[in-house]
Amino acid sequence: MTRKVWYLVGAGVLLAVLVVAAPFVYARWIAPEAAAPLAVGAGSGAAVEELAGAYTAGPGSEAGYRVGELLFGQRVDAVGRTSDVSGTVEMSGTQVTSGDVTVQMGTVTSDDGRRDEYFLGRLMETETHPTSEFTLTGPLELGPEFADGTPAEVTAAGTLTVKDVTREVEFPLTAVRDGADIQVSGAIPLTFTDVGIEPPAFGDVVTVDDTGEVEFLLALTPTG
Repeated sequence: MTRKVWYLVGAGVLLAVLVVAAPFVYARWIAPEAAAPLAVGAGSGAAVEELAGAYTAGPGSEAGYRVGELLFGQRVDAVGRTSDVSGTVEMSGTQVTSGDVTVQMGTVTSDDGRRDEYFLGRLMETETHPTSEFTLTGPLELGPEFADGTPAEVTAAGTLTVKDVTREVEFPLTAVRDGADIQVSGAIPLTFTDVGIEPPAFGDVVTVDDTGEVEFLLALTPTG
């Protein structure tokens, strides 16, 4: 073979290696590392006073999504979040008797502006459906140890409304006392087609999983 032919063969091999290796390099070393799941802190470890009868979600609260993406065959986690979260919780002793949380979807952002533009526009249509909401549908007993500062891990049931479609959901959550306040975290599994969302796919470049999670961290302070 002539030197020119060898050069062409070598260039073709190099191009093939780059096509295969580039997504791996991007996913492993260039793409920003996905944020860790939202979780409660250690808490104060001690109860300072009796539990309040009502709490309000305030500063420190967050909510958003986590979903797997396939980028040229390499898996990455896409995570978007907002701190524009409001809500109320009613309690009787260590039992949660009601709870409602509202998330302003138009303020959810990730580490990729192009993803955010698609998420807020074509995918979630936030101008038409600006909020997502969760409502607890049954009492939730945190246990007597919770009043003394021990974290509680329980299963919650309620309704999740996304794009004006309401689904019944059940998921584990963790609650911990932090002085007079309470922190609550959890992740609600979601199949996107259940709420009318078709997971996007852009040829062989990017595909998105059919399922994901709605993550949340509530920082609850006594109302009033």
